[in-house]
Amino acid sequence: MRAVPGAARPLRALLGGAALLGLAGCVAPEGAAPAEPARPPADAVLTRLPAQAAGFDRFGVQDVAAEDPGAGKVVEYATPRRVAVAQVFLYDLGRPMVTAADLPAEAERAILEATALPVDRTGRQLSVASRSPLVVPGGDFSCAALSGTFGRNQVERQVCLGVVAGRFMRVQVTMPSRGAALADPQAFVQAVAGAARG
Repeated sequence: MRAVPGAARPLRALLGGAALLGLAGCVAPEGAAPAEPARPPADAVLTRLPAQAAGFDRFGVQDVAAEDPGAGKVVEYATPRRVAVAQVFLYDLGRPMVTAADLPAEAERAILEATALPVDRTGRQLSVASRSPLVVPGGDFSCAALSGTFGRNQVERQVCLGVVAGRFMRVQVTMPSRGAALADPQAFVQAVAGAARG
């Protein structure tokens, strides 16, 4: 069968136009922000936390407030005989993606919460002794060392906050001042944060 001259030309032009339209769909509009990477589920992040870290043993996971998903979950840790106890909180306050820019305000809120007197318990007093950043691969944590009393006992509490997998991670370690040499709160923070970041 004899080909009709020029018949293939419109077909080639049509296919070429379709290819260009396909490529145009792959190019982000100029000035558009890149899409945020999807963050892993909170449970997947918490499963990365080690069974033991810096002398602390891991216990159960609980919802901070079952009626408020933004309050997140908490994992309990303790040293032998519970000389020192720790909590690892992972939460987002209902935000789709937490970034390092959100840290300063949340760090202040965490410190205020840690130093507030519980309404159901008397004889507790904590105040900020010092503040410092803590180097952790993937992004530093903001830490505050607190000191005070629980009844007659002198206590120390380390409160550290960072961003892990698009959420806040708050790590709180509490121990008697006399047992300070028995636990290293900063080593614990580095261990659990590093593990959670994978």
